[in-house]
Amino acid sequence: MITVTIAGEPFDVPAGTTLQQLDDRHRTALVFGCRAAQCGACVVRILSGAAHLSPPEEDELVVLDVLGVGGDHRLACQCTVFGDISLEVAE
Repeated sequence: MITVTIAGEPFDVPAGTTLQQLDDRHRTALVFGCRAAQCGACVVRILSGAAHLSPPEEDELVVLDVLGVGGDHRLACQCTVFGDISLEVAE
């Protein structure tokens, strides 16, 4: 099991879990809109463990660029978790 900490609240999940699956199983602070890397409603800031996430694909990178965020930001709808991470919902 790995630990995903969202807005200070830890959740233990198996490696390979998507953030969408985590949110579907538990009430989290994540907010989803389209769930398809198009709307940007699920932008999160990765506080630690970014290397433990699936790499961003082109669709996600385009949306992050349009939103003017990058670096430590990701779209939660596109993330699969393979190790411990900590994140917060971006404003």
